[in-house]
Amino acid sequence: MLKLKTYEIPFSKSQRTLTIPHDFLETEGIVVLEGILSLDIDRSDHLIHIKSMVTSSLELRCDRSLDTFIYESQCDLVIIYKEGLKEEEIDLHSSIKKLEKHQQVIEFDQEVRDMLLLSLPTKRIHPRYLDDYGDPKELLNEQFGYSEDNKDSIDPRWYALKNLKN
Repeated sequence: MLKLKTYEIPFSKSQRTLTIPHDFLETEGIVVLEGILSLDIDRSDHLIHIKSMVTSSLELRCDRSLDTFIYESQCDLVIIYKEGLKEEEIDLHSSIKKLEKHQQVIEFDQEVRDMLLLSLPTKRIHPRYLDDYGDPKELLNEQFGYSEDNKDSIDPRWYALKNLKN
């Protein structure tokens, strides 16, 4: 989906913009209302240095009320594609990736998916349940049944249980 042909990248600095499709995060139950991947590319003989920025509007479902709301996110990532990189030099935690000598296409699907999913809040709460600082408001704590106003009074059911114990 999000691909860049290596032979179309000039040997200097350039910029590209790719549109993220609406069904990009469909497997996660998220709709991408608007998504743009901006790429600042610096290419040399054996290296492609890419600074990417994803700006998106996502439709999320609230964990509290199950209402949908729009979540705006913006995140960036730097990826370096290096030609002739040996397998021992590849680190899973770094953003240096191996570029094959005759590689025709660079795909950004997994990187963009990871960036979008990591930018989401752990609890997806509708903005109407958030205060001015972005913290969740307290829910209405309604008590049903016996009230705790009179703490000295004991529920008569406890007496029956105490008799079973003796």
